[in-house]
Amino acid sequence: MPQPEQNDDIWSRAVTVGGFRVDEVRSVLQKSIRRGLVEEAALAAYELFRTGVQTEELLWRRLEIIAVEDVGAGLPAAPSLLHAMNEQRVRQTTDLERWMYSAHAVKLLASAPKDRSTMELAFWASVQIDSGERSVEILDMHVDHHTRRGVKAGRDTDFWWAAGGYKLVDEIDPDGSPWSAYVRSLLGGDGHDPAAEGGYSSPYPGESIDDALDSMP
Repeated sequence: MPQPEQNDDIWSRAVTVGGFRVDEVRSVLQKSIRRGLVEEAALAAYELFRTGVQTEELLWRRLEIIAVEDVGAGLPAAPSLLHAMNEQRVRQTTDLERWMYSAHAVKLLASAPKDRSTMELAFWASVQIDSGERSVEILDMHVDHHTRRGVKAGRDTDFWWAAGGYKLVDEIDPDGSPWSAYVRSLLGGDGHDPAAEGGYSSPYPGESIDDALDSMP
């Protein structure tokens, strides 16, 4: 696996007002949050905060990454919470008030359960595609009335129902809502046989990039 070239990272050539290397303080921040070390993470965050506006922004960009890379499903709302806190942070008029939002974000992430599956999924998908080991597979059921080729093939909502395009896996209420039957009747779902959906799971005929582009107006 290729190693990152630190010469490309501007923060590897900068120091904080306390005389610490910025990239190393950033490393302390993330690794402390990963381990739930609230105080150590807060100290690193404050060192970045007090150094200046640019390192304060670096702090928040790193917190955003940590929210999805290291916390993930441990606190799924973390990105939204950080966004809301950041919007409020930039409206504050004193350093202390602005710093409290950074401290609150650090405490939130360090105290949260941790989950790395989002990062691992992102890494897996990119390697699978880039290496050619896997690619997107277009099945017959995918080419319905929501697509150009589906419309050209005359596929309508009847096909969508027949191919199982409506299906939700792990649905909260499999029996549906009080309005499900009404919507189903309007969209042509009455009389649909779920057992027939397997007949639409074969790959749809592929096409070249040129053919795809030529078919578009």
